[in-house]
This record gives sequence, structure tokens and C-alpha cells, in this order.
Amino acid sequence: MRGLFADIVGQEMAVSILTRALEQGAVHAYLFAGPPGVGKTSAALAFAAGLACEDKGCGTCSTCRRVQQGLHPDVEVIAPEGNFIRKEEITDINMHAAYRPFEARAKVYIFLEADNFNIESANAFLKTLEEPPAHVYFILVTDHPERLLPTIVSRCQVVAFSSVSLKAMAKDLRNRFGLAAEEADLTARAAGGNLSYARELATSESARRQRELLLDLARDLPAASLMATQSAVDEVMATVARLADERVESLGAELQQALEWAGDARTRSWLTKRHEEKLRRQQRRLTTQGLNAVTRIYAGWYRDLAAVSVGAEGAVLNQDRVRELNDRALPGGLVGYMQAVLAVRQTQERLRYNVDAKCAITDMFRTIKEALTQWPMS
Repeated sequence: MRGLFADIVGQEMAVSILTRALEQGAVHAYLFAGPPGVGKTSAALAFAAGLACEDKGCGTCSTCRRVQQGLHPDVEVIAPEGNFIRKEEITDINMHAAYRPFEARAKVYIFLEADNFNIESANAFLKTLEEPPAHVYFILVTDHPERLLPTIVSRCQVVAFSSVSLKAMAKDLRNRFGLAAEEADLTARAAGGNLSYARELATSESARRQRELLLDLARDLPAASLMATQSAVDEVMATVARLADERVESLGAELQQALEWAGDARTRSWLTKRHEEKLRRQQRRLTTQGLNAVTRIYAGWYRDLAAVSVGAEGAVLNQDRVRELNDRALPGGLVGYMQAVLAVRQTQERLRYNVDAKCAITDMFRTIKEALTQWPMS
């Protein structure tokens, strides 16, 4: 059973709850809530594998492996299309939930970013959530449980996920990818507590290049001319698009792998259709994730400047940039740096809605520049 949750780091309580549920009997709806990048989605797939598996989560059978790879017809992962989970999609799920599973012992629906239900889709979902078929389970995954309707939360068993310590993250990077101790520590810090991002930095040259580029742009932004600032916006949007395209392209191999598992023409047709829908949604989702990476890196840079400006070097996330931070951090800049961090946080919130991303990043850059020039910096 532990093998089913082998990828989950620093979540002993959550894993204990889920393991016990598989052994003793699960309720029909769960809410996985906690900070971003701490393993909630991986845990949802692992738990779904246990619910679908005839042996309640052996971790080695075809069902367990396919579910965790996102390739099983009885486990559906739903993510917002655009900024919200649409009512039409919930209506379709409500209709198909009544059907028996294709081959597993249960059907499982995993909702990513579940706080993005709108009122119509949330009310439609409640109808099935109140009286689900016996063979159906729902797993809602969210970084922001407070944004969900209380009536939905009340019908779910909440499984809380906590931040992963830097020590646990560094150990995971050493054991999983063979990183040297110093490199693992630097990578864990740079990820700012986001284990998923730490693993990406450890394995993706593109992610590492993007981080270096964004840190350079954040460093140079306060003194940049109007033309240089607009050029920086263009660079940011280009790197987000490039990474999203790379990841979508890598999903092409997933369909071939899925079809290898398919046992008949009906299943192959279903998998092909689902893969096409996933590609369409993933392009938008990956762009959103890329923009989140931009804001996370910018917030981290100005937070680090604030820390260095008050002599707290030990709190710096970007330890590989300490020399640059010391060169640029000004003793009188704390208020300006915190205003810059606030500007980034406000942009993160704006990007949740149907705003033009390039305009939002442009406004963020302008606000940061204003914040770093209106306060005494000496």
C-alpha cells in the first residue's frame, strides 16, 4: 500500500487517512486541500488507483499503473476550461456517472482547481454529490478551499495537505534524482516550498533556463527604460508560450501509450477522443501554470530583496543569487520591496479571471517600477 503513495513527500497524516480509507472503506467524496505543489494531484491519482483496483491499491497491477499515468477509462481528471469548470461539463458527468465502470471496480472523478466551480456548475454538481451512485467517487483538489461553496465542502471528507519542509524536499531530490546535497538544498530553496516545481527544476533544462531569465528580468526591471520594459514583457510571454508548447508536444506520446493499454476498438476510440479534449484544455492550463511560475519567481526575487535589506540573508530563497541581491538591496527599500511583492500577488489574483495576460504582466511591471521609485531608497 505504501508503494501507491511513494511519490508523496512530507504528508504522513494525509497518506495515513487515505490508506485507512482504502483498507476500511471510503466515503464518496474527498476534498484535498493545501498549498500548491505539495503532492495533492499525485495523491489524488494514487487514491483513485486504490479505489479502482480490485486489490484496493496494490500499486503494481495494470489498473493501478494506468490510473497513476492518467490513462484509465474509469478515472477522469477534470480541470477548468478557461477560468471556470463549466455547467455543461458537470451535466455530462452527472449523466455518465450513472453508467457502470468500463472495467474497474469503481469510477472516479478528480477535479483539479476545484475552487473554480461557478455558481451554476457548483449547484449542478451538488445534485450528484448528495446522492452519488454506489460505484462513483469524487476527489476535489484545491489550493483555496475557502472559495468553494460550504454546501460542497460539507459533503466531502477534507484531507489536509501541509507545506513540505526544505529538508524533506532536498532529501527527495537527492534520492529521486541523485542531486548532490548542495544542489538539492539550493533547488529546494529556489522552489519556495513547491515540491512539484523543485522536481521540475531538477529535471528540466527549459525550466532552469526560464528561471534564470525571469530572475534577470526581475533584477533589471527597476532601472529599465520604457522600451526595455516592453521588451521584457514580450520575453516573459514568449517563454511562457514556449514552455507550454514543449509540454503539449510531449503529451503526444501519451496517446500512443494509452492505446497500447486499450483492449478493443471502443476503448481506443474513447481514449483518442479524451486525449484530444485533454490537449485542448492543457494548452490553456499550461499557459496559466507558466504565468503562475512567472509571478512566483518575481515575488520571490523582491521578497529576497526585502529580506537582504533588513539583514536576513538566511531567509533568502534564491541562495544562488545572494551576491547579486546584496549588491542591489538598499537599506531603505523595505517598503518598496514589499509593495512590489504585493503588486505580484494582485496580478496572481487578476490572472484567475478572464483578463488579457500580457496586459496583466505589463501592469505588474509598471506597478513594481512605481513601488521601487516612490519610497526613499537610501
